[in-house]
Amino acid sequence: MSNAKNICTVCNYIYDEAVGEPRQHIAPLQSFEDLPEEWNCPDCNSKKEMFQPCSCVRLPGLEQVCEPHKKIKLNVPIDSKSKITKESPVGELVIMNPAFTQFFEQYGIDYCCGGKISLADACQKRHLDVETIMQKLNIVSEKLEPVLEPDWTRTSLKELIDHILACYHDPLRLELKRILALTDKVARVHGNSHPEMIKVAEIFARLKEQLELHMQKEELILFPGIAAMEANKSAMFGCGAGIEHPIAVMTMEHEDAGEALCTLRNLTNDYNPPPDACTTFKVLLKSLANFESEMHLHVHKENNILFPRCLKISSASNEAKSSIAIS
Repeated sequence: MSNAKNICTVCNYIYDEAVGEPRQHIAPLQSFEDLPEEWNCPDCNSKKEMFQPCSCVRLPGLEQVCEPHKKIKLNVPIDSKSKITKESPVGELVIMNPAFTQFFEQYGIDYCCGGKISLADACQKRHLDVETIMQKLNIVSEKLEPVLEPDWTRTSLKELIDHILACYHDPLRLELKRILALTDKVARVHGNSHPEMIKVAEIFARLKEQLELHMQKEELILFPGIAAMEANKSAMFGCGAGIEHPIAVMTMEHEDAGEALCTLRNLTNDYNPPPDACTTFKVLLKSLANFESEMHLHVHKENNILFPRCLKISSASNEAKSSIAIS
């Protein structure tokens, strides 16, 4: 039985060969390769060439679900009506309304590694008028559907860690491997006419190694330590040391990854394909753009939610111990 799946790199529609596409009168078991070349995505009308194989999804019935990126739904939406000010840290704005991530991505505002700076400073860095941006954010908060995720500032740290592992770490490993193969292929085929893609392949290969090691350190050392600290309400970490140092190291590594992503974006002209780009070239650039967006969300949830909450527990524990020692 044919059960291959292909995903549209523009809108994330999934063509499942086991189901076909009833809206277009395509019967089950129709392979993607055998679809006519003039076939278009039923959701966004993109051409067949904008699809790529997808191995991380399943399609129960006719409902499309991408398991690694499936959002955890909650009955209570996150509050999106809080006041937006020039002094609001951009990371806190995203915590207030995760739908703002789409807006910040559009304007190139860094809400993950740069999440602690004010909206005014973030706008100044991007040469944007803060008053205009504030007006648009207020419109966004009124029009966009709130993202129905748990309020990660109120869940247990263990729940947040499990979410990060399932929705970001596991898919990231798959994407790193897939995109690396694409960068190698594009560099090999188009390197002579587009030497920047050779540089892209080199940078992404280093980034892959760094991120894999980074995730390993988080999963084997930092995250278990955080969970134990939360359970025991203790500020001690590892061999009797505090948690501040490993968090500082992970934050610095996040910044290094952010710089690599900025370099990739600059080298690829904001991920815009050149006129002579083939299908693989286009898929690579779209994949890199999606990869960057997912990394922004990933780092935001660690830098701006998980780590500050850990440090708050650590600080409270240290203060309690100091108080006991003095008395």
